[in-house]
Amino acid sequence: RGAGALMVAEEALVKADQAALVAALAAQPPWSDVPVLVLARQGADSDALAAVMSQLPNATVIERPARVTSLVSAARSTLRARQRQYELRARLEELHRADRRKTEFLATLAHELRNPLAPIRTTLALLERRPLDPAALGRHHDLMRRQVEHMVRLVDDLMDVSRVTRGRVDLQFVPVRLGVVLGDAVELSRPLIDAAGHAVDVDVADEPLQVRGDAVRLTQVFANLLNNAAKYTPPGGRVGVSARRDGAHAVIEVS
Repeated sequence: RGAGALMVAEEALVKADQAALVAALAAQPPWSDVPVLVLARQGADSDALAAVMSQLPNATVIERPARVTSLVSAARSTLRARQRQYELRARLEELHRADRRKTEFLATLAHELRNPLAPIRTTLALLERRPLDPAALGRHHDLMRRQVEHMVRLVDDLMDVSRVTRGRVDLQFVPVRLGVVLGDAVELSRPLIDAAGHAVDVDVADEPLQVRGDAVRLTQVFANLLNNAAKYTPPGGRVGVSARRDGAHAVIEVS
């Protein structure tokens, strides 16, 4: 539960109690080294006391009767040293949290970086397979350009060490048209949808739906939802995405 220090009379360190105390101290976490002040009888058997002390990792012997000022001084020094141990524990815990956040952040980015690669790879395969007319070629180039820009944004996140340490990304809020975002999300998920033989139904309201948000992050969100729909829909199924206005809100549904 936590302790500043232990103050134990030598007489209390009988064989049974000594074993329990030694076992408890041995179970401390690596950062902890609880100090023990042993109040010894004047002229106590030094060999017996030395045997006890050899089993206590951080013990100080104070011979009785002790001056009050000496006892208080020893206790204060002991508590200051113990306080530094608790400060070290807090620092270690923060380092562990930062490392965990970094691991989760990098795992998320690695997952997101795979999404733009699929449409790029599919488009390259189409370009290698047959010559295309200028209009189709332009569409494919535009697709690859959008996906490369998407990846550049993700790599920028990766290069920002401070964000990695905090385990968070910055959002760039601008006016965003949801129809465009959903089109990009479908484009990202298209290879997975096509591989499963699914049909895609996109139903976006005729009126422009505009929100203030981060287009890249919203595309990631909707692409992940579409990817999940493609994975868990039986082969040859239908994947639907719709967008509509509900008062002051925009409602997106993936089915």
